[in-house]
Amino acid sequence: MADAEPSGRRERRRAQTLDSVATIAMRLFEANGYNATTMEQIALQADVAKGTLYNHFPTKEAILAHWVHKELAEDTQRLSRLAEKPGSFESRLMQLLDASAEWSERYRAYLLDYFRFRFLNIEDELDAGDAQGRPRDLAGLFALLIAQAQQDGTLRADLPAEHLASLLHHLYFGALMRWLTQPGLVLGDEFAVIVEIFVSGARAAGKPLRRKRA
Repeated sequence: MADAEPSGRRERRRAQTLDSVATIAMRLFEANGYNATTMEQIALQADVAKGTLYNHFPTKEAILAHWVHKELAEDTQRLSRLAEKPGSFESRLMQLLDASAEWSERYRAYLLDYFRFRFLNIEDELDAGDAQGRPRDLAGLFALLIAQAQQDGTLRADLPAEHLASLLHHLYFGALMRWLTQPGLVLGDEFAVIVEIFVSGARAAGKPLRRKRA
């Protein structure tokens, strides 16, 4: 009897299937509209059994989230080169956020459904890094930029870079949600505000606020 398929190869095949299904689903969303596209249509176009599709993705929102995370991982590797370029922390951070604003504006119609799924499945958040320790999402890039700014004395170093990156990421989501839910806002302007607020609170010259014990 032949040996079973090695687990590594099996995982690669599974990952390829998930990516393929998500890519095909996104084409259907773009062509027919997100709400009008059904799981049955996705299974048919992806050439997978409906039961197999549901085993991989229990909901349409899960497919959308997989596609978004795939895009984030791919874009993060491209944007990570910004961390190697000269420039101030603020200017490099704004370059990241400008790229995020451009992407978000292109896919605005899907973001509320994505965030709804993401917050309901918060335990499945992307890790900050991949197997080689490279950032996989914006939070990881924030941490990388912050760590560099701490080393050159731009930002305070009394808190870990990952802690500050998490706080910045919350500001980022707040700006996105304002833009998604309040008509007439400009996302680039919203991001500029959070950069100013974050840098004002995290600059090295500032003294850390300590809550007094009762």
